[in-house]
Amino acid sequence: MESNLIAPVGTLVAGLMLGWAFGRQRSRTASSGGPDEERMAWLQRLSTVGQMISGVVHEVRTPLNTVILTVEHAQRIIDRGENLRELLNTVSREAGRAVEILSDILDFAKPSPLDLKPVALAPLLKEALNPLKIVFSERDVNTTIVVSDSLHVMASQRHFNQVMTILLINALDAMPFGGNLLIKAEAEKNVVKITMTDDGHGIEPATLKRLFQPFATGKAESGGTGLGLNVARWIMNKHGGDVTISSAGMGKGTTVLLTLQPAPVEMLS
Repeated sequence: MESNLIAPVGTLVAGLMLGWAFGRQRSRTASSGGPDEERMAWLQRLSTVGQMISGVVHEVRTPLNTVILTVEHAQRIIDRGENLRELLNTVSREAGRAVEILSDILDFAKPSPLDLKPVALAPLLKEALNPLKIVFSERDVNTTIVVSDSLHVMASQRHFNQVMTILLINALDAMPFGGNLLIKAEAEKNVVKITMTDDGHGIEPATLKRLFQPFATGKAESGGTGLGLNVARWIMNKHGGDVTISSAGMGKGTTVLLTLQPAPVEMLS
């Protein structure tokens, strides 16, 4: 695992330096009409990566916290003689996901398409929730997934899992004293819509307007950096979809809407 981490971190540092340099030059080249629109978008991403180091720490901390919580839970049940295989699998999976997050940040810095494939949505949603079930249970948050087994979407499984994890952690933070989270998916015309509705503390209008601005966060006091939602939207856009968030206000919960492209019928046979 250590060797798997070294390469992404080394490349990330190089990306940070490039992002800082290109970010300073971007304002100069914009007025001269040098780079075309695609190159400007690339330079913008590099500039953003140049600011991401604290956000990377924040994102990688999520799966590592899951590893820690799972190990602590294993320590509590080991004396009862229960099988630890599932917990150990969770530790291995989440440690690997920490490496994948670093890869996601590197992907964000370069204009590369995602490898979208037809996948069943139901197991995709369950796979994202499973590693966090212990935390949701300890927080007394009830989770429900409503999705047809026949619903398939075009997705990069690894990247979509990252989006779901970001959103699930946000929902958990919104319900510190327990609550309910409903995840529902349905096909509508030429799009698949996934809604995540919680009855947590909600979001005030001023914060709601800037949620997807890079490094805007409503959780600065708890270490939030505002990187997560920005990355989530970038990933969803790469899927040909989007992510939006709505809330009626403080104390009235939050609804997240994800859109994905349905898998063509001919690709399912």
